[in-house]
Amino acid sequence: MTDLLQTVGTGTLIGLVYALLGLCVVVIFKASEAFNFAIGEFLVVGSFLFYIMFFDLNLPIFIALPLGLLAAGIVGALIEYLTIKPLLGRNPISMTMITLGLWFFMRACVQLIWGSDTYSFFLDLPDITLETEQFFFLSDPIWAGIFSILTFILVVFFLFRTRWGLAIRAVSEDQAKAMAFGINARFILMIIWAISSICIAVAGVMISNFGALAAGSGIVGLRAIPVVLIGGMDSIGGALVGGLIIGICESLAGAYIEPMGLIGFKDVAPYFVMLIVLFIRPYGLFGTVRIERV
Repeated sequence: MTDLLQTVGTGTLIGLVYALLGLCVVVIFKASEAFNFAIGEFLVVGSFLFYIMFFDLNLPIFIALPLGLLAAGIVGALIEYLTIKPLLGRNPISMTMITLGLWFFMRACVQLIWGSDTYSFFLDLPDITLETEQFFFLSDPIWAGIFSILTFILVVFFLFRTRWGLAIRAVSEDQAKAMAFGINARFILMIIWAISSICIAVAGVMISNFGALAAGSGIVGLRAIPVVLIGGMDSIGGALVGGLIIGICESLAGAYIEPMGLIGFKDVAPYFVMLIVLFIRPYGLFGTVRIERV
């Protein structure tokens, strides 16, 4: 039982990071019904922007982190302005297809600028390793969980307790009606992409802090797919639940199934869980059930 609780605890900490990635997808989908397939490349770009501030420029972390996140937000807003804004009002499928193109374009840019090398990444945060007679949790996953849940809470507070958040929710409900009431939906959508890019950068920095950063690190962003499909494409709470489910599932598979000889099952287990959930609830655990009349 102790080993099980240890495994679940470790999975929960990682699941909080996945939940933050899921939140980044949900806020964009709620506003435009477009799925951001380029989330992994946004993660890599945001991580490298912080890397420049902290490791190359040697800025203190309390300065490098805000500047790196701000730079990530600006990049996200700029990309939205150049690629997504011209498609506003069109079929959301076209926006989704654009993000697929962004995936390949951004990966090529990252490899052109930083190459295919692996960069050592260590934040040197205070050691908060939790060690008792029964449990042992390393400091880096604990910090990852703390930063992820704090960012998640801040975004939720921004969305539900500020006037900007009210405007964002109005655009998310109905772009046409929001514009009729004088809300600049185009500007709001740019803000949403900036917020999403900042959150992705936080997750990227926390994931990179586990050891290394490389152009191929964007593969971690694909974890957002089972997270949002399990929790619900338009559910913020579902992103949190979906992230925890995926994190725990991944941890259990690595601890109990891979030792049986199924090497690599840890990486595919989340997608098996996703398929099971979708067979039972096609819109996810907390997604809005839509009734389409023919």
